[in-house]
Amino acid sequence: MSIPAESFLSALQVFAAHERMDPLMLLCKLTEECGELAEAVLVEQGFKPHKTLEPEAAIAEAADVLLCMLLVLSRLYPGLTPEQLATRLSQRADEKLARYVARQPALRA
Repeated sequence: MSIPAESFLSALQVFAAHERMDPLMLLCKLTEECGELAEAVLVEQGFKPHKTLEPEAAIAEAADVLLCMLLVLSRLYPGLTPEQLATRLSQRADEKLARYVARQPALRA
């Protein structure tokens, strides 16, 4: 099981060339995006029947959260190139995914 560094690299390269927001401000933005994801999940699960969102809004909001997290990391580690950061993030994600899988009970056949 592996999450390739290329999954993160394109976004990190764009952020390195264009984005200059402060890490603290970006953390606030990440919090906002997480709230929007939470609301989309609540709407899609029927807990907010008075609200309507576009189809698959939770997927769109999750993409915002993922990109915002990459943006926070790119500003938190300015000394790393996008390639270095993508590689390190990929390695850590692989480690955490392996630990997550190891803790899960086996599916019954």
